[in-house]
Amino acid sequence: MNTALMTTLTNAHGPSGREDEVRSVIYHELKNYVDDIQFDGLGSVIARLNNQATGPKVAVIAHMDEVGFLIQHITSDGYLKLFKLGGIEPYIALNSTVEIKTRLGNKYQGIIFTDKSLTNLSMDDLFVDIGAANLQDVLAMGIEIGDSAVFATRAHELNNSGNFVSKSFDDRIGCLLGMELLQNLAQQPLDCDLYFIGSAQEEVGTKGGKTATDKLRPDVVIVLDVASTKHTPSSQSGRRVYGKGPCLVVADKCALAHYPLFNYVSDVARENNIDVQRDFLAGGGTDNGSATLVGEGIAGMAIILPVKNCHSPYTLVNKADYEACLSLLENTVKGLNAERLASFYHYL
Repeated sequence: MNTALMTTLTNAHGPSGREDEVRSVIYHELKNYVDDIQFDGLGSVIARLNNQATGPKVAVIAHMDEVGFLIQHITSDGYLKLFKLGGIEPYIALNSTVEIKTRLGNKYQGIIFTDKSLTNLSMDDLFVDIGAANLQDVLAMGIEIGDSAVFATRAHELNNSGNFVSKSFDDRIGCLLGMELLQNLAQQPLDCDLYFIGSAQEEVGTKGGKTATDKLRPDVVIVLDVASTKHTPSSQSGRRVYGKGPCLVVADKCALAHYPLFNYVSDVARENNIDVQRDFLAGGGTDNGSATLVGEGIAGMAIILPVKNCHSPYTLVNKADYEACLSLLENTVKGLNAERLASFYHYL
């Protein structure tokens, strides 16, 4: 894991629709490795490697946006009210520090508080204190309705344990995987035409996954994302266990894994002694749902990393899980050729 790049990428301010800092990091990091970089109409990044390939077009997708907020209202006594972007529970946001970014790019910190009890707490019960005494103080700082906010946590390793903490591993860790995949394969022979898509606005409806894929029209889609571990001290489910490798998603609320592709990736893991888990996302979905419904339909699947405290200021990811996933991706991509592609779409 490139921890320096991970830190830069995850510390970037980038809620849904405001992914410009993340997009800039991806562009400047990849521009000297890839053949070209394009953008879709929503601002998703599409980086291409091996443009001379005669094999299939393969898109690896991870979303750039993190859960966050928009400033919805400014009170007369200088507090901010929030509109949430993505699935953030009010009790998780309470007492956290947020970073507010203005239209001009200035950044301020605020503390989320409430004067209500935790019982039936809603987003409307939360306020952000930025130290202002009144509305005029807020406006003098350049903060306006519609400005964005994210959790202010800075990325760090937890006690040299190989476990890293960040506000935005959903899904900057997927972006890091896609970026390192292209960098690692840049000087290696490939049969496939390989793309990394950093998609926009996944947390508010998997939008960039559709628009970028529609622009590209790949033959195969592999979506990278995260989900909260099901393995906790009080629930020994044995499913989605943190630290036991990436999870191949059989099905989620929005999509099924393309079965021949799923079996191929499973075989790659077995042949290379990479520990993987099989998983189901009953409560949600990924970009795989929207991306694979483009055109006549695309063979696709999602691979997720199990994390702790997803959609919170302090999400944890395990370095060994990350390294296993990167190895799985590299070996998977190396075997994607015209013959393999034909086997995915053989329906008789």
